[in-house]
This record gives sequence, C-alpha cells and structure tokens, in this order.
Amino acid sequence: MRQFLNFMNLINPKEEISKMDGVVEIKSYLNKIKIIKNLYLKGANTASEICNEVGISLPTVNSLLSDLMSSGEVIKQGRAESQGGRKPDLYRLASDAFYVLSVDLSKYNIHLALYSCNHELAYEKQSHKINLNNEKETFDEVCDKIDAYLSKTGIPSEKIIAIGFSMPGLVDSIGGVNYTYLRFGKKTLLENLEARFKKKIFLENDARAMTLAEFKFGAEDTHKNVLGLFIGWGIGLGIIIDGKIYQGSSGFAGEFSHSPIFESRDVTCTCGKKGCLEAVASGTAIVRMAEEAIQLDKDSILARMVRDHSGELDPELVVEAALAGDQRAITILSEAGLDLGRGISMLIQLLNPELIIIGGSVAEANQYLITPIQQALNIYSMAKSREKTQLALYKLGKDVGLLGGVAVVNEKLFEDVLN
Repeated sequence: MRQFLNFMNLINPKEEISKMDGVVEIKSYLNKIKIIKNLYLKGANTASEICNEVGISLPTVNSLLSDLMSSGEVIKQGRAESQGGRKPDLYRLASDAFYVLSVDLSKYNIHLALYSCNHELAYEKQSHKINLNNEKETFDEVCDKIDAYLSKTGIPSEKIIAIGFSMPGLVDSIGGVNYTYLRFGKKTLLENLEARFKKKIFLENDARAMTLAEFKFGAEDTHKNVLGLFIGWGIGLGIIIDGKIYQGSSGFAGEFSHSPIFESRDVTCTCGKKGCLEAVASGTAIVRMAEEAIQLDKDSILARMVRDHSGELDPELVVEAALAGDQRAITILSEAGLDLGRGISMLIQLLNPELIIIGGSVAEANQYLITPIQQALNIYSMAKSREKTQLALYKLGKDVGLLGGVAVVNEKLFEDVLN
C-alpha cells in the first residue's frame, strides 16, 4: 500500500505537482492536502464539517477520504453527536500517518522529542548539555544529536516530514536566520539545516514558539489577543493578534525585554544598554541577586542548596529555595515580579490583550512571582485598560518548549503547498 503523503511532497511541492498529468490529478492532490491539513489542525472531524471548512463539495470530500483511508493517512474514529438523524462518522489522521521532530534549544541544553501527527509524544524525550554559540562545531554537535535520536526512534525517515526548532536569540523565522546563535559561513541556518536533514525545517524564537504552543495546545478558551511572557535566564515575549503570531516587519517582534525601562539603575544588560527589563528581572538578574544574598547569609536555605548542588546556582534553584521558605529568595522573586509587572503594564496600555500568560522556569515560583506582578499592574496600568485582561500561569509546564517546536510546524507546514 503506497502512502499518499511523504516528506518530499512538502519539501518541493511545485516539483511534485509538475510530475502530475493534467488538472484533475493536481486538483485531487491539492484537495487531499487540504483535508490532511484540516485534520492536522482541528483533530477529528466529520465529512460535512470538512466540506464547510475546506470549501470542497461533500461528494468530493467523501471520495477523497476513502482514498486517504486506503493509502493509510486517515482512519475512522467513531461517530459525532447527531444533529438530527443518523450520527455522522468522525475521521482523523492515523497516528502513524506522519511525524514531526521538535528541537527545543536553550543556551545550555538541547531537548528532543518526536510527536505524531495528532500531537502525541511518539518516542521518549531526550536532553543533552550543549553550549550554544556561533561555531560550526556546535552546529555539527546539534545535528549529530538529532541524527542519533532519530536513529533510536526506529521511525522510517520518510514518515518524519518536518523538524520544528524553538531557540533563543534574534530569530528571523521567515528568512531562516538566527542573528544570535549558530550563525557561521555564508548560508543561513535554515539552508544549513535543510541541506543536512533533507526535510522541511521551521525556525522560531523560543518565546514566540512557546506562546504559540500555549495558544494552540494549552488554552481552554477563545482568546484571540494574547501575550506570552517567558522568564528563564532571559525574558522573551510572544504576541498573538487576532489569533495569529505577530512577527513584525523583520521577524523580530517581541524584544521587549531590551527596553531600558529602569535607566536610573546602574545595571548593564547583555545588549549593552543600562536598565533593561532583562537586566533587572530575568533569571540572570535573579541569580545575580541570589549570589549577593548568599554572601550576606551563608547559612540560609538557598546557600545550603547551592552547596548541595556543587556550588552551581541557576534560576530554578532560587525558585526551589523560595518554595522551601527562604525569605531572601522570596524577596528576590518579589522584586523581580514588581519590575516585571511594571513592564507588563506598558504592554497592557499599548496592546490591550485579553490574556497574558506567564511561563518559564521562574514562573514555577507561582504566587511568589504572580502576586507582585499583579500588584504592579494595579499601580502602573490604567484600571480601564486592564479590567478585561486576564493574568495566568502557563499550562504546558516544562514541555512548553518542545510543544513550541510542534506549534511552529503546525502553523506553517502546509503553507508552501497551498499558497
């Protein structure tokens, strides 16, 4: 049985179409892609709903669904609720129709996971230590770890039709360039990755990818104007307007953390300016303040935790100490929360979002971070501007980065074929 869909269809759609005989075959091919896209984005659906949402006649939809079931991409999944009369059949993508690899890169780690076309984990996650920079050797190391992981999954290469990268830095996802990391030679990062893996590659800044993941897979409501603020070593912002991720004219929208809101403070940011939000309220700033606190009290809960971790201090450890009752750690997180809230109040005034999602490793502090943020919003934002804005913790937890890679693929996979 020959599958209809394989990764070559999506890497070179125009080349695939050029091999077809006549308008009828091309139209049938494109209509099948539309149905697969609908089931990939929406999940299980009835033939009549697919007809309404895709704009293909019901007899054609039924015929194409039959073809796709024969070739293995689509299966029946019970029946939908009756709208009067016989309950209609529900169709969904077969779990093994195709797979997506998600690569979640941070400055010091790479996380890998393979997901089915139904967004379910298909193989156990893996994590490795790396040191992200602009060396070709680091690029090769990342690619080698991906190759080794894919080999372990045992999934045929043709079944893995895309790789989504969620990564830090100044990322132009349209041009395929990360201006901060893995930039070497004359080719773009996207070109280098596509040459290495011979698959469709999608790159996105980690904050935008994570915001998109929360919007697609974590939200339980119908908010269309959403901000995602993710606090780890740095601070990232994702902006969704009218249900679409906003990237800006050059793909750099969301670099809010490098706004010098606190110029009176003598703290230099990594970008070179003084008083940026990231310089005073990021995980890096929290670690700096925690190191100062340890010098003042070497017998504190935090100090003991650091000694137990061989002297290594990271934002997660400060959060852990706060949750264990360390008063200095709680104060540090509270101060960071107040500064974050002051920055967020500006976003509320400018963008008037319905929902602001707070995520990242520092957000695991929960009320120790969220309460001071809310206090700052009450002080610095206009009551009328914030009255319909909901503040919420992220729902996807530590998997948000990996699901970010999936969300980016979900958003863009079929664009080249159908546009």
